Amino acid sequence: MDYCELKRSIQRALIGKVTPNLRGVYVEIKNDLFILIFFYDSPPSEVEVELASLADTEFIADFPYPEYKTDCKVITLPSPGPLPKDDLNIYCLYRRYELFPFGPPTESGIHY
Repeated sequence: MDYCELKRSIQRALIGKVTPNLRGVYVEIKNDLFILIFFYDSPPSEVEVELASLADTEFIADFPYPEYKTDCKVITLPSPGPLPKDDLNIYCLYRRYELFPFGPPTESGIHY
């Protein structure tokens, strides 16, 4: 799956669904399953949970069923708690501006 295609799909799906509480949206890919993970700064409201679900539905509509499936996770991760870094199976699709998105720097100034 092309990362640019994933990014375009979630960006379209997020139009009108981003609240100030949303820190980031990531996708974890496990074979034919896309797990969309919405990270919120404080516990999301019912409206925010519904917005995440709607974005998930619009996202998966861009990919053929039954080849691809989706799961939606809504997680509270207060800032400055570190957001995940991209790796082989998880990719950032949206992240708001934060001074230290991966947590405060260590004494050496390096983020881990």
